[in-house]
Amino acid sequence: MIRLIVNGQIANDAATLPFSNALLRGDGLFETILAIDQKIIAWQKHYERLASGANALEISIPAKIDLEVSINKLISDLNGKSRIRITVLSDGNWVVSAQSEPEDNLPVSLIKINEPVISNGVLTGIKSISYGQSELAVRRAKGRGYTDGIFLNQNQKVVETGYANILILQQGKFLTPSLDSGCLPGITRQLLIQHFDISESLFTWDDLMNSDGVYLCSSVRLIKHVSKVEDKLFEPKEIGLKLIGDFNQFILSKIEL
Repeated sequence: MIRLIVNGQIANDAATLPFSNALLRGDGLFETILAIDQKIIAWQKHYERLASGANALEISIPAKIDLEVSINKLISDLNGKSRIRITVLSDGNWVVSAQSEPEDNLPVSLIKINEPVISNGVLTGIKSISYGQSELAVRRAKGRGYTDGIFLNQNQKVVETGYANILILQQGKFLTPSLDSGCLPGITRQLLIQHFDISESLFTWDDLMNSDGVYLCSSVRLIKHVSKVEDKLFEPKEIGLKLIGDFNQFILSKIEL
């Protein structure tokens, strides 16, 4: 069950959501955040990204303390993993939701999305609620029996998937697309670069397909091994399993990031 706070007030159902032009037109920002046993993971980094996006879109956001109080109200009795979503609309309305997050051990498979994304578009790198492009990629992928779709940019460089940032394993090193590709500055991606010596690079579809491994990273699912890209299988590698385990431990020991 989803729990809601709308403009700082606990809401009993979705009927209280602010159905304004901003919501209907997808004019706003969102953050998806992991909480573990009532602890908000990387909260400072998420708020900084929200503030950066608000500056780019020329909108205002609630004070950090107001959002933090709302989140803590919603997760005060939730154990294990929880998914928190903050939605801020351009008209000043805001919503915080929370729900328990089940473990997801299903294999991940990806397809190539043929239409390019623009690496320097007005919403590039912003976690906008205008999410139709990502949803279409996932819908197409699932229609073919896959999990998600990989975007390339206008220069044929790998960007990201509909729902996550990408890592590839190449000659014993992990690479992730640089921000110049047009990818979202994901929080897990940022932590991997800062603390796990993951390198940023521009690379092509062929580079990805010829790599030794492919992984996805996101704030809630953390790091996931990709078992299949199009028709190519990728077996789990010891170095990848170690990264996943080490990062999970890092998150548990470094809640306040």
